[in-house]
Amino acid sequence: MQHALGDAFQLLTPRCLPEWIGTDYLARDWCFEPLVFEMDHGIRRIVAKSDFIRMAFVHRHGGAWIDADTLLLRDPTASLFPHGLSAKLHWAGEALFGSQPGNLLLDQAIAEMAHRPAHRWGDPGGIRASVAAEPQSVVPIPARCFDPGYRPFYNFTTCDVMMRRDLDVSAFLVSPGTDVLKLYNTYFTRTRSSLPTVAHFLDEGSLLARLFLHIEPERAFWTERAEALIAQCAA
Repeated sequence: MQHALGDAFQLLTPRCLPEWIGTDYLARDWCFEPLVFEMDHGIRRIVAKSDFIRMAFVHRHGGAWIDADTLLLRDPTASLFPHGLSAKLHWAGEALFGSQPGNLLLDQAIAEMAHRPAHRWGDPGGIRASVAAEPQSVVPIPARCFDPGYRPFYNFTTCDVMMRRDLDVSAFLVSPGTDVLKLYNTYFTRTRSSLPTVAHFLDEGSLLARLFLHIEPERAFWTERAEALIAQCAA
């Protein structure tokens, strides 16, 4: 993301968050309503807390939130927000949305999350119902922005295509205007038995690895960026 966005990219870490959104959220035991799948309790708390963090940050400071399991092939600003960010909620889902500061729908979602002891997976603060009920307050981000053109249609149920070694990047990125790819990290964390090094990941020849090398072919770049990211999070 930093490679694509440059200085427009802001990485949120536990160390910098109090400066951006305060510390009140730290006192909550964040959790979800019962899930239909198994997930470690500690991870559930982190995900639930991140749902609040994203809403609170964009509401207070404006800008766009992008989930970490998103691959930017290039700067997507012009395709996602061709007329710039307005006071309305620019919405593709809780994984990618944006607005100017003070958005009313985000304000409602934040208040709902602060009030409820547990919230719904994929629907922080009931934001989906608000988006559906107030279309005049929403600028939908078109699905075509995320469609690489590959068929069957690329989504969570078909994301195992990323592990294929026999599919060229050009055969997957059929749509020339695709700037953004959702990577569905939940799938990878459930199917991988170990976490490879960056070098091993790039050498394994998967479509996902080759997509990274499509963005930047210099392998040392990715190793250096990973080390810099670890240092930044630990600082």
